[in-house]
Amino acid sequence: MKSININDINNDIYDISIDIDKNEKNTTLKIPLPEGFVFVDQKEEKGPITVDREKDDKTKLNIYSYTKKSDDSFYYDNKKFETLEDVKKEKDVYFCELPTNRPPEGYKGYDIVCPTYYSIKVNKVFYGRHANDTKHCNIRYGGEQAKLEDLLVNEECVSEPIEYVKGICEGKDYCTLRPGGSHFTDSCPSKHKYLQVKYECVKKQEIKKEKISIVMFSNIIKVNSIYENAISEFYQYASIHGYVFQFNSFKYDTERQVFFMKLNSILEKMITGLKEKNIDWIFWVDSDVILANPNIRLEAFLPGEGMNKIHLIAADDLNGLNAGTFLIRVHPWSLNFLMRAMSYSYYHSEKGLKYADQSSMNNVLVESKEDDHYIVVPQNWFNSYIGLNKDGDFLLHLAGHVNKDTEAKTFRDHICSNKKWYSKSNEEMREEVLKYYSLPKEEQHKIKAE
Repeated sequence: MKSININDINNDIYDISIDIDKNEKNTTLKIPLPEGFVFVDQKEEKGPITVDREKDDKTKLNIYSYTKKSDDSFYYDNKKFETLEDVKKEKDVYFCELPTNRPPEGYKGYDIVCPTYYSIKVNKVFYGRHANDTKHCNIRYGGEQAKLEDLLVNEECVSEPIEYVKGICEGKDYCTLRPGGSHFTDSCPSKHKYLQVKYECVKKQEIKKEKISIVMFSNIIKVNSIYENAISEFYQYASIHGYVFQFNSFKYDTERQVFFMKLNSILEKMITGLKEKNIDWIFWVDSDVILANPNIRLEAFLPGEGMNKIHLIAADDLNGLNAGTFLIRVHPWSLNFLMRAMSYSYYHSEKGLKYADQSSMNNVLVESKEDDHYIVVPQNWFNSYIGLNKDGDFLLHLAGHVNKDTEAKTFRDHICSNKKWYSKSNEEMREEVLKYYSLPKEEQHKIKAE
């Protein structure tokens, strides 16, 4: 696979420079060029890139010239962080064992959640039943009252799988546990057991900055096309705002439609992020987009307080979920969601999936009732269409357009000549985002099975 990953560090191609002016901070990364690309101006490394300098039409946007210096206080609340107590009161929770007649992933499980800026510290774990305890977990999973003989034990029936639970929860802001099955030693097979966890929420030593990777794919890139321009724009955008940039161009899965290379590319980055813990979020971008307002940072769209379980942020359109651009958290849920979407058509071969990968993603979310883990947001946030766009929108997506190259060039000219395109600030965007996130679920955008 042809890919660029700024985590492959060497002194020749990577450096970080931080320019601090009073309370303003601007981070610029020097990122290695995507394979086959060169700078339009060979003397200027802060500007657009192209696959053919001689044939380049010199209309590419120089994103640096449209981006204002800004800090990240719209997202990170340092003042609030300083006032927080160091440790929250210890909690003692009981999670009833789940039946073993289906695999663990068939259950939603039980969550341990800490507030923003805190992480889980596991103090004690008990699996089994305490002697003479009929109070906890006396109702079985299906709602049936457990028989007294299934609850009573004369002495402690116990195992202490603390290392297993720590492996899932320790140091995280939330985790999901599914007690029962082979992961837990069963000291009293005939009894109805529970998992008892004593834990604290401990304040992090410092505010953790979100590490974000932009991922793109295109196996055919013509000079001056919308695809080439999109790659140029997001390459610059990543450099300016300190994001990882990964562009893939090799279609190695020749048995499926090219659209599924989107999921392959994200999966590769997801697995790397989970293993190396070097990425927190992935922003997928189709190549038929125009970066209209590079001042808007991706952090503006991230979940607010109390939204630890939201792992996918995507917009919709008249056809339902639109996967042209979306944010997905690096998390085991996301990994398994992507794998289910990749395999969906194999297990639903009788269904006509009009939009291939997109319809597969949509249906996995709806049919598996994953409402707790995704949110559908207004289209203009990061998936605006021409004709529906508003001043200051982050980007424009030319999905379904026939003359994309020509239309994109026209809109790039508009952006160059009118500051309204990049006038909206991060503070304004974040305020709008948090207001929407605070709405009841029934008042937010919804999708349905396709």
